[in-house]
Amino acid sequence: MTTKRAISGLDRFRLLSGTVGLVGLVAGLVGGCGVMSHRTMVEAEPAIPFSLLAARADDFEGRLVIVGGYVLEVRNRNAQTLLVVLQAPLDGGQEPLDADRSEGRFMVRHDRFLDPEVFTKGRKVTVGGIVQGLTREAIGDDLYPYLTLESREIFLWEKETYPPPAGSSPYYRPYPYEGPFHDRPFPYRY
Repeated sequence: MTTKRAISGLDRFRLLSGTVGLVGLVAGLVGGCGVMSHRTMVEAEPAIPFSLLAARADDFEGRLVIVGGYVLEVRNRNAQTLLVVLQAPLDGGQEPLDADRSEGRFMVRHDRFLDPEVFTKGRKVTVGGIVQGLTREAIGDDLYPYLTLESREIFLWEKETYPPPAGSSPYYRPYPYEGPFHDRPFPYRY
């Protein structure tokens, strides 16, 4: 024997607000996953493997793509800046992953000055840009093909800082030790 209980107005409100809150949370998580603007996210091509982009750059010319990696060099010229980047795959939040997984290099033409003291070597960037084709430049004795983009948006990631190990002294300094009394890791032999 089952009994039905009438749902009061307060119970309906709790049920509805919980459902709306859950829907809002899911929409926020799905829609807010990247660092690029909504406009760039909507207009960009779906994730294309970088190796395919670089191999068939002419097929993607004029299309908006999102790529990322690590700054190698900044070249400021009269009317633009050329940013040279070591490509790295992006995670779900569009942050570049390990540089060891790189599939090549790309160049970004940006119409404004980018300070080389801010865009230093090794900083992570995510770029929304329009494919312009390939540019060939020498690396050593060989000509290397760089995928070239015209920037629409550049996101510079925070510098990574590593806290000292838990429970360590406020005077903690990682190896190598420096100073007159710290010229080797263990000043006394045991």
